[in-house]
Amino acid sequence: MANLDFPSNPSTGDVYVQGSVKYVFTGTKWKLLAKKYNYNGSAPTNASNATEIDLSTGNFFDIILDEETTVSFANPPTSGLFKKFQVKLSILSTYVSTISVTWPSSVAWEGGSAPTLPELGHTDVLEFYTSDGGTTYYGKLKEDNLS
Repeated sequence: MANLDFPSNPSTGDVYVQGSVKYVFTGTKWKLLAKKYNYNGSAPTNASNATEIDLSTGNFFDIILDEETTVSFANPPTSGLFKKFQVKLSILSTYVSTISVTWPSSVAWEGGSAPTLPELGHTDVLEFYTSDGGTTYYGKLKEDNLS
């Protein structure tokens, strides 16, 4: 592995390239710049109380609920490849107290349990990742009760 030889007097925003890896100076330290990362959106349909999130179609999924649903994840990448995705979950039903979301049992939640649903008219954003072919997904609440 080659030693990194960062410039000694960088200015905020300066970029340093080592091979195909880029770093940017934040004003106090050098930070690794991720390669291009686009969120490709998809809106899974919720039919018959089931919502399938097809991971081969993108990495941002916009779900609007008006009924209870059981979520499933389909087409994860093969083991050893990392997949990070977000789910935007909005509740629009006037029967919010009766709506529930059942997540796959393969999700290991930050804090040990799935987050509560957003309030009526609000939106939550959840973040997930997997790297073992979909055997385990790690999930957490990223944004809570957005209006």
